[in-house]
Amino acid sequence: MKKYKADITVTLKKGVRDPQGTAVDMVLKRTGLEENAEVQVGKFFTLSVSGNDESDARNKLNKICEDVLSNPVLESYQVERFLEV
Repeated sequence: MKKYKADITVTLKKGVRDPQGTAVDMVLKRTGLEENAEVQVGKFFTLSVSGNDESDARNKLNKICEDVLSNPVLESYQVERFLEV
């Protein structure tokens, strides 16, 4: 069985209220560092998955992302890196 390492970023979908991002944006504006940063807060994960081949491991990774790492109603995920280790 092969082992793969993945980096995943989970963010809120467009149109979903982001109170943490709004708070950071307000601080940036108030301090004069940036007028309109459009901050979006998310989560970052690094994990290893195993599979018979790359396709098998990617399928397992997508299931983990959809069922465990994100709430598909409010969030979307992006696999930033996927490498065999």
